[in-house]
Amino acid sequence: MMGMNRTRWPVAGLVLGAAAGCAWGWFGADGYEAVDSAVGTALLGALAGLLIGAIAYRKRP
Repeated sequence: MMGMNRTRWPVAGLVLGAAAGCAWGWFGADGYEAVDSAVGTALLGALAGLLIGAIAYRKRP
């Protein structure tokens, strides 16, 4: 079974981080400006996911 291509790690981290941040911001806002919270948290989650993906890209053989 082949693993994920190395170059896809940063992109996967970016997408998963943005999705997780959006969900966290949307459900954590309790209806008070949920869209603003979801967008801001999605951006921060995307940056964190990109960083984690880049580290995984660097560490994998």
